[in-house]
Amino acid sequence: MSSERTNRGRIRRRQSHHWYWVAAIPAGFLLWVLTVGWLALASSWEAFGFGTDLVNLSLVALGVPFAFLTAYFPVAVYRDADYVNRTSGQWAPNPMRQALLAAPGIVLLVAVAVAAAVYDLPPTWPVVAGFAASVPFALYYLKERRERVGTPDVPW
Repeated sequence: MSSERTNRGRIRRRQSHHWYWVAAIPAGFLLWVLTVGWLALASSWEAFGFGTDLVNLSLVALGVPFAFLTAYFPVAVYRDADYVNRTSGQWAPNPMRQALLAAPGIVLLVAVAVAAAVYDLPPTWPVVAGFAASVPFALYYLKERRERVGTPDVPW
């Protein structure tokens, strides 16, 4: 990848920020688990009348971002793996293979969405299934990336 000279003469490399999208999968899952825990606690107080439908209630706020992250996850993995493959010299992941390994979440989301439409299931099931299926590979990819090439610095 090309380099840019800064005013002080140091070389600053352009870095891929697609790994942030990969990291958003486990971070989002943790956020959802904490949200469900908070809602469970809050529903025990009479001031909040949530009832027992905590998963569906939590997905009112997080369902659309989860669906987007699940759909974008293979693209983010592909772009980051392509960047690492071209620049690291230490790890050469095949971008297409990595993207295909990241795809089961979106496949599961679509399959469960079809089943939900046929069997009249709640629309939250496909989102939870697809997103949860993406978490293990996201954690694996981030672990491998960190061990082999390190985690990039934040852009600011």
